[in-house]
Amino acid sequence: MKSTTRRGQVKSVVDIVGQRIASGVYSEGETLPVEQQLADSLGVGRNALREAIKVLSGKGLISTAPRSGTKIRPRDEWNMLDPDVLSWHADPETATPEFLLALLEIRRIIEPKAAELAAVRATREDVTAILAAYDEMQRFHEDSHHRVEADIQLHTAVLAASHNPFISHFNHAVATYLKAHFKIGREADEEKLRQDLQLHHDVAWSIATGKAKSAYTNTVKMLNSARIRVEEVERSLGEELKQG
Repeated sequence: MKSTTRRGQVKSVVDIVGQRIASGVYSEGETLPVEQQLADSLGVGRNALREAIKVLSGKGLISTAPRSGTKIRPRDEWNMLDPDVLSWHADPETATPEFLLALLEIRRIIEPKAAELAAVRATREDVTAILAAYDEMQRFHEDSHHRVEADIQLHTAVLAASHNPFISHFNHAVATYLKAHFKIGREADEEKLRQDLQLHHDVAWSIATGKAKSAYTNTVKMLNSARIRVEEVERSLGEELKQG
């Protein structure tokens, strides 16, 4: 039981401190509180804290050195494709347009080719999964929570249908983007939701009918549309800051 409790404490500390780092509560270059103080504030023992620090260090978020303490490493040294690191950035209330645009950039590199491969390699089961996810998106188009989950299922199914294990693993990054993008999607008007649904329809059916070039170009269109919406939010935030 003690071992189970310890593992639970370690995971909890990793998540709490990781989220604080990702959201900027602890900024790059900042030194964390001394061990006993931090352990007390988190309600855990020093051994659990030390194990959590090792986990976070392995993800590139922090570094430790004698006499200089535990410091937050520069963001460009973080393992941004680690599933935990991605999930800590996925809070729609704190995810920045800059983060979303960076994720979209890598999605633009990977997903069109994944869709093209899926159009060639997808099995009957793959196609069934892709179309079922699209049907769920259509069914829940007015329910933002369920729509996002269906959206994640669709993109995950497309990546899996590429039958490339490295591409399939990219589903964590896509899920993070869609969860972080949730606030923008929730505030979209009916016309934008309809357009988004049509773009997903075109991708799904290009793959289902084996049209590789169309799958590629339709995925590019879908991602370009997402980029435009994020850039609109970024401009809006910039104007609010100027006025404020």
